[in-house]
Amino acid sequence: MANYYLYILSSRHHRHLSIGVTPDLVTGIGNQRIMVSRRLRKKRVLQKLVYIETIDCVEEAVEREVELKRAPRNQINKLVESVNPGWDSISLRELVAAGFSRS
Repeated sequence: MANYYLYILSSRHHRHLSIGVTPDLVTGIGNQRIMVSRRLRKKRVLQKLVYIETIDCVEEAVEREVELKRAPRNQINKLVESVNPGWDSISLRELVAAGFSRS
């Protein structure tokens, strides 16, 4: 059974968030950072990966993504802070070392 990853990207000061799902966390996050930076065209680049959740089924992953996108901001903040109280950035290098890459 394949794993899917729900992730939350944050801007530097946590004002802006992006929630997404990907089967390949390393590639997916890299592409999302590029896509978001082009779309915003301002200094609001979402460069910090602050939350990851592993989900077994793509349907459940998409449901969870929709649930979080509809959730109030304070609920999302509590979710991130429950596992990452300092909103520290999780680097792609750490992801590869932890085995999150498909390759």
